[in-house]
Amino acid sequence: MLGCLTTTAIFFGLVMNFSFFLARTISHNPTDILLGFIILTAGFNAGKFGLDYRVVSFINKTVRKSKAKATV
Repeated sequence: MLGCLTTTAIFFGLVMNFSFFLARTISHNPTDILLGFIILTAGFNAGKFGLDYRVVSFINKTVRKSKAKATV
């Protein structure tokens, strides 16, 4: 509930799991990948509460300001 950039962390966790899977590590990585995709789709709601809401809105405002300055 108080996480910061949780969707980004989930994405990079999936990238790491795919790396382990492609390295042919014997483990439960296919199960982790499936659960990771489920959590990633649910993670898009994480931006509605906690630090994600404030951090992502701040990043969006900062990017919009820099784009407006670049076009002028």
